[in-house]
Amino acid sequence: MYRYHGRFVGQLFDDIESLVAGELIDTTTVLDRLNALSAANSTVIEQFWRATGFGYPIPDSAFKQSPPYLFSDQPPVREFHTSGTSGASRGRVAYSPRGLELMRMSILDNARRHVTSGMVKPPIIRFVPTCADAPTMVMAYGMEVIATELGDPELSEVVVGPQGVDYDRLATALDRVCVAGQPAVLIGGSTAFANVCEHFETRRRYFELPVGSRVVDAGGFKRQSSSLRVDTLRDALRRVFGFAEGHFVNLFGMTELASQLYDYADHPIGPLGERVKAGRPYVQIKVRDPHTMATIATGRGLLEVVDLCVLDRPAALLTGDLALAAPAGAAVIGRVVRNSARGCSLSLDALTAREEMHV
Repeated sequence: MYRYHGRFVGQLFDDIESLVAGELIDTTTVLDRLNALSAANSTVIEQFWRATGFGYPIPDSAFKQSPPYLFSDQPPVREFHTSGTSGASRGRVAYSPRGLELMRMSILDNARRHVTSGMVKPPIIRFVPTCADAPTMVMAYGMEVIATELGDPELSEVVVGPQGVDYDRLATALDRVCVAGQPAVLIGGSTAFANVCEHFETRRRYFELPVGSRVVDAGGFKRQSSSLRVDTLRDALRRVFGFAEGHFVNLFGMTELASQLYDYADHPIGPLGERVKAGRPYVQIKVRDPHTMATIATGRGLLEVVDLCVLDRPAALLTGDLALAAPAGAAVIGRVVRNSARGCSLSLDALTAREEMHV
């Protein structure tokens, strides 16, 4: 067993921290050590890998019951929960202090490249609750980190409360940004933006945000009653807020991951216009054939994310999402349909046989 405060874990943390900071660190050896940590500190994971292969990605359903946490000698300092939309059980993910710090570093590195690139302390309008209101929502945490560390402290605003979007607060925040003439970032869930656009268009209320403003939307494009095309949403955002072409980016994140994936290029390849996402040295994308589980370079398959900023559980996650593999990365195009006999809330020790998934 590797102890949390021991030399092995300390050096591993230092190397991952250096990797996120841009230093040349061998990612293969980092992953090997992360896998060694998981096998040594969790009997269940070690048994799972005996059946599936060392380092085999952990299905996201493993976090519904008895979620893995590797440090019995270090109590978690933070726990995030999944939404529970894909089943009755909600997944839980625990973070040690070092694990949470790696997550913070990863969020900020990606945000500087994709959210606030070319901007200096922009107003950041968040379409998610505060951490105080939603302490177990990982999106609330991540967007609060971005707004606090990279945003304008005076003009940034949270426009979602216990009752949902506060449209009066949102309109006031947007008006302030327009008066200040400072390019802003609107960040939140894709479906939230669709609902906001529908609200304002119904009331014929439009804004002209300062040139250079951008939208960062998170999540997929499946609404409760219909599918939402990427370009349909972007057209609505242009009409309502005055965004220019090329000022949109979508991100993919999961409660079980510490890092996010952002659009790599603004070229639609998915059935709803989804763009290709690419990783960073510390977070990489794989797509697996749903029948053989072999890694594929092109075509449709199961999305795996290898996140080297994940310290407190195995780094490789079989997400349960469908993806289209492409040379630069992959487009995330929806969720898989799991075999109803196995369900979505299996514990890790019940996953020694591969789940049947239909693509």
